[in-house]
Amino acid sequence: MKLKYAKQGATVLTNIIKMTVLSQKHLVLSPKNWSKIATLWQRLQQSFRLMVGVPDYATYLRHMQQHHPDLTPMDAKTFYRYCVDARYPSSGNLKKCPC
Repeated sequence: MKLKYAKQGATVLTNIIKMTVLSQKHLVLSPKNWSKIATLWQRLQQSFRLMVGVPDYATYLRHMQQHHPDLTPMDAKTFYRYCVDARYPSSGNLKKCPC
């Protein structure tokens, strides 16, 4: 019974999103708004990364520049690997994320 209501809720939510996008199509497809859409996409990516415990690399770089200018920051690939390992340690030692 609960599954039925969950499916109905998902359908309603999907229809609301479709109607919103279709009613605002002229704004979404306008070249003037592409930078806003790109910013929105970047913020969504940042939010999803934070949900799984991976901080934002640009924020890390700003932090390193402001607080540790004498140190060389990690590259993006190393930073993400370090944060994932800190979030989900495979060994017994717990690491601390560099942020």
